[in-house]
Amino acid sequence: MPTYVCYLPRDRFSPDQKRQIVDAITFRHSEATGAPSYFVQVVIEEVQADRYLGGEKTSDHIWVRGDIRTGRTEEQRTGLMTKMMKDISLITSVRQENIWIYLCNLDPTDMIEYGHVLPAPGQEKAWFESLRWEQQRQTLSFDPSRGRAAQTASNVGTNRKSAHKSKREDATFSRSEP
Repeated sequence: MPTYVCYLPRDRFSPDQKRQIVDAITFRHSEATGAPSYFVQVVIEEVQADRYLGGEKTSDHIWVRGDIRTGRTEEQRTGLMTKMMKDISLITSVRQENIWIYLCNLDPTDMIEYGHVLPAPGQEKAWFESLRWEQQRQTLSFDPSRGRAAQTASNVGTNRKSAHKSKREDATFSRSEP
């Protein structure tokens, strides 16, 4: 299913901030696409690499690459990336212009998980029901809404709550799906 790799500067963000980034990416994907949140995989990669933009060294960038299934509208993809960027900025204090997000669209037939080719968007329920019980149980164990309290804007960048009160309205994410 969707896989997001979030490249962060090494040792710059706390475990709680990383958890908030994971929750924000997971929620924003599910919100924009309707796909169950337990299908979303997020990988945090802390990198200690020299990074250059236009030949100049930079260290204040976050890069997110998302491999998602085709079939999402431009409006869905743009909204997803914009909200994700705002959430990550609030969580990390990195300026929005330094958060780059690339979505790479793959045909469902170009991905295989749990031994099955992935479904077209909107066919997730039937695909899930075709999995063996053990695979269904394993997949459901990844559902963040089952093991942790729902995330709300009050959790996003809590150490910066008052400084970004007006911006937080755009970055609100709360779980409403089961």
